[in-house]
Amino acid sequence: MHFTRRDTLKSLSLGAGAFLLTPFLRQIEIQAAGNSISIPNRFVFVVKSSGIIPDGITPNAFKGKDSSSDLFNQDLKDVSLPSSMRALEPFKDQLSIVQGLSGKMCRGGHSSWFGMMGVYMTGGEFDAGAIIRATADAELAKLNPAPFNHLGLAIKGKALSSDYGGTMYPGITAVGPGQELPFHGSPDIAYEQLFGSAVSSNAGSEKRFKMQGNLLDFMVGDIKKVTKAIPSSEHGKMDAYLHAFEELQVRHSKLSSMKEQVAANAPGYSDKFTSMVEEVRQEAHFDLATAALIAGLTNVVTIRLDNVDMTYKRLGIDQHNHGIGHDEGTKSQSEYRDIIQKHHSELLATMANKLRAVPEGDGNMLDNTMIIFLSDSSDNHHGSGMEWPYLIVGGGGGKLKLPGRYLRYPKYGETGCRTIGDWWTTLLNAYGNPIKYYGNEDLVLKQNGCSHAGPLEELFA
Repeated sequence: MHFTRRDTLKSLSLGAGAFLLTPFLRQIEIQAAGNSISIPNRFVFVVKSSGIIPDGITPNAFKGKDSSSDLFNQDLKDVSLPSSMRALEPFKDQLSIVQGLSGKMCRGGHSSWFGMMGVYMTGGEFDAGAIIRATADAELAKLNPAPFNHLGLAIKGKALSSDYGGTMYPGITAVGPGQELPFHGSPDIAYEQLFGSAVSSNAGSEKRFKMQGNLLDFMVGDIKKVTKAIPSSEHGKMDAYLHAFEELQVRHSKLSSMKEQVAANAPGYSDKFTSMVEEVRQEAHFDLATAALIAGLTNVVTIRLDNVDMTYKRLGIDQHNHGIGHDEGTKSQSEYRDIIQKHHSELLATMANKLRAVPEGDGNMLDNTMIIFLSDSSDNHHGSGMEWPYLIVGGGGGKLKLPGRYLRYPKYGETGCRTIGDWWTTLLNAYGNPIKYYGNEDLVLKQNGCSHAGPLEELFA
C-alpha cells in the first residue's frame, strides 16, 4: 500500500497532533518504502553522581579474574547480574558492561564536569572552567538531527548545588566551545516545550498544567485517527506511540492528584514532598524522553539523574549522596548504593522495555538505540579517573560488538590499557564522524608508551 505522511495529514482532520505526528509519520513512511538505512541512531545518556563502583556492576562470575594485558571479553548470557541490576536481566542480550577505561586527563573529585564526555581537564571543585569543545553526546546529536536536536532533562543542577526546577545548567554537556546545553528541570515545562507546540500558555502554571492535560487528550485522539489511516503493518509502532502518550496522561493525572494532596495536608513544599517529587520527576523525565524518542522529536537525550545533594528518601534512604559517599548514615555505603542502583536499573529497564515494544525495520527501536549509563565522577564518590565504568542497553543499530558482552580492559598503565578518549572516538567513528582521536590524550600514558589514542578497533562490527 502506498503511503505518505502528506496524504495522511491531508485526509484527516487533526488537531494539535498534526505538527507532532509529522516526524513519527516520516519514520513510518521510510519503513513503508523499505528504506531501513534511514532508520535513525538514537542515544540516551543517563548521568548519575557519586561514581559507579566497578565491583558493584560486576557479575560474581567475573570477579577476581585478572585480565592481565588482554581484554577480558565474556558473554553475559549464562551469568547472573548483581542483585541490584536484576531488572536488566531480560535485556542481557542487549546489555553491555564496559570497565577498565581510564580518564586521568579529566579532573577527579565530586565531578569531572564537561570532562567525562569532553575528555579534558576542567576547572576546579566548584567551577567547571572554560568549555573547550562540544561534548560527545552533543557531537552525536549533530550526526543524528531531529526537530529537538538534543534534549537535556535534569533532576538537580551542578554537582554540589541544590538547584531545582526551571532551566538548569548542570555543567555536563556542551554544544560547542563556550556553549553549554540548557536542561529542563521541570517535567511539566519540558512537556510543554516538547509536546505543546500547538498551544501557548503565559497565564500561570495552573493554566499551563490544565492545557497540557487537554493537549494529551487531543494527541491520543489524533493518534487513534492516524492509526486507522496507515497500513496495518505499521499498527504495532503506532500502538506503542499511543501507549507512550497514554502513559503521559497517567503521569499528568498523578502529578495533579499529588498537588491536591500537598495543598490539603502540607502547605508549601515540605522536605518530604521535595524528596518525593525528585523521584517522581526521574520517572516523569524518563517517560518524556521515551515518548520524544518514539515520536521522532529527538534522537539524543541527556538526563542528569541526580547530584551529590540529592536524597532518595522515597527509597528509605536517610542520607544525601554526599553523605553516602563519606560513609555516613545507618547503613553501609554499599547497602545504600545497592538500593539506589536497583532503582536506577528499574528506570533503565522500563525505558528499554518501552523501546523494545516498538516495531522498527526488521526488529524494534531498542535495536537502534544506545542507553548509556555513566557517572560524572568516574569510579567513586571522589572519582579518581583510574576507571570509568559504563552500562549500555540497546543494540546501537548493530554498529558495535557490544550487546550481550562484559568487557574489562587492562588496568591503568598496564599494556593494552585504554581511555575514555578511545571510547568516545569509537562511538563517533561508528556513527558517522571519522575523527582520528576525540579529546585530550593522557600525557602520562603517552610518555610511558602506553597510549594508543584512537578507536577501540575490536569493538567495530
